[in-house]
Amino acid sequence: MKRHPLRSYVPLAAVAVGFLLMAALIDPAVRAERTYVGTAVAGGVPNTDGGSSSVPSTSDDPTAPSGGSASGAGPTDAPGSGVQPCPDRERQVAGDPYSPPCVVFSGDNGGATHQGVTREEIIIAVRELEGPSAAEIFSQLSGESVSDSPEAYEDTGRALAEYFSTRFNFYGRQIKLVLFKGSGNGASELLGGGKERALADAVRADKEVGAFADITGITIPYADALAKQGIVNLGAPYPSRRWFVERRPYTWSFFPDGTRVVEASASAAIARLSGHDAANAEFGGPDVNGKPRKYAIVAPENAEYQQSVNEYRSRLATAGISIELNMKYKLDINSMPNQASNIIAQMKDAGVTSVFCGCDPVMLALGLAPKANEQDYEPEWITAGLAFVEQDIVAQLIDPKQWRHAFGIAFNAEPEVLGASYAYNAYKQMRPYDEPAFGVDVIYYQLYMLAIGLQMAGPNLTPETFEAGMFAYPGGTGPQGTWKFGPGDYTPAEDFREIWWDPDRISAQNNKPGAWVELNGGRRYLPGQVPFGRAPYFEDGR
Repeated sequence: MKRHPLRSYVPLAAVAVGFLLMAALIDPAVRAERTYVGTAVAGGVPNTDGGSSSVPSTSDDPTAPSGGSASGAGPTDAPGSGVQPCPDRERQVAGDPYSPPCVVFSGDNGGATHQGVTREEIIIAVRELEGPSAAEIFSQLSGESVSDSPEAYEDTGRALAEYFSTRFNFYGRQIKLVLFKGSGNGASELLGGGKERALADAVRADKEVGAFADITGITIPYADALAKQGIVNLGAPYPSRRWFVERRPYTWSFFPDGTRVVEASASAAIARLSGHDAANAEFGGPDVNGKPRKYAIVAPENAEYQQSVNEYRSRLATAGISIELNMKYKLDINSMPNQASNIIAQMKDAGVTSVFCGCDPVMLALGLAPKANEQDYEPEWITAGLAFVEQDIVAQLIDPKQWRHAFGIAFNAEPEVLGASYAYNAYKQMRPYDEPAFGVDVIYYQLYMLAIGLQMAGPNLTPETFEAGMFAYPGGTGPQGTWKFGPGDYTPAEDFREIWWDPDRISAQNNKPGAWVELNGGRRYLPGQVPFGRAPYFEDGR
């Protein structure tokens, strides 16, 4: 069955990788104010100018390009180009924690500065793939009914494109979304295959659509193919930092690169689990608590992800933490229960007490958690906050008997209240009498990253000025954590917080039982900054 492009690109990752529920499920009962860095969200995108926090990039990748600016406060070709700071405010969108600096523009924007760029428009491709919708997947896992229609997805995408085109400064241009039917297979691409069809679709985005950028680059093969065609793309899930650098200036992602994930999660594990006082398990069930910690790691078998696993194991080994088992699984939703049964049996037989889980929520909800219950096995689950597991509404899908033993890190801040998110309120500014589609937050933040680069590039828009503009973006801290880019850094996540799961706590996100609790008031760390010593997980307080 064919799905609408914006409708199908969200659940593609939801099914196979677990990019499932970064979505605003509209429930009037839970609409409320939410605060991030002193900025309230209510009734629309905030109009109070809150502060932003800039955290420098810690990239030390030897492949990082030289040159360019990693800091700054304006477009790359200002001053002298008709681009000047706003006289009345600091941010382009007052009160928005991720907003770039405000600029005003007068003069000639240069017209067709690159393919997909005209005097009036910036053409953005959106690829359609086959597959079930995100609402259908959510309904199957949660038992809840979620409205979903192709028309709602198209309207949501176009409304948000209008929002960014009118709230940001694109120098006389507007975003134009062009939807096309792809020949690729999302499930195959998420397993690392389907490269020929992905390339064929990228050629279509290039030759037929004439796109400057594509916001549906959410599989590694398709993102790679788009980069080869010289098309800016967003969404590749968790490949290494080197992978992004090798495809500069074209490939970017909302998700942290695999190198950042390894740096952050390893530094937290070493700080909290390598000391003498962390020798024995204490956060699992009665079958493991009190025993010397013995570790396993569970992650997809894809080569890009296993590269990160190997680096992770190497970093832990330097601190005396050895991994007993490296359990790989295939990103195939139909076989996940059987795979999970085998993984759980092996970990239990090996006496594993603590599981480093680079898992997606579908594998956890359909496989690992129920199979662990069947085998009376309750290990400590140590999460790296991947694939939206750090969202309360996602973690609530995981069996609480198992997930009450979960702790680790998250790159986001506390989740936004459903029906009161930045994405929802941006949509309502454009469509005050309608409701957005399921998945509005995914579309919003993909477009947001694009919009930052478009404004910061200045009127002379090319992939190279887009990159320079992203590097010049001063950053900000909000519901998705701290955002910053720079040479060698093509994903926004900079820092992280420590969290643990409380199945009984009422979530502020949807007013239902099950919520992540953050340590130390949500204090955020760069890799290497986590204090050494036992963390007070599963204790009262925040």
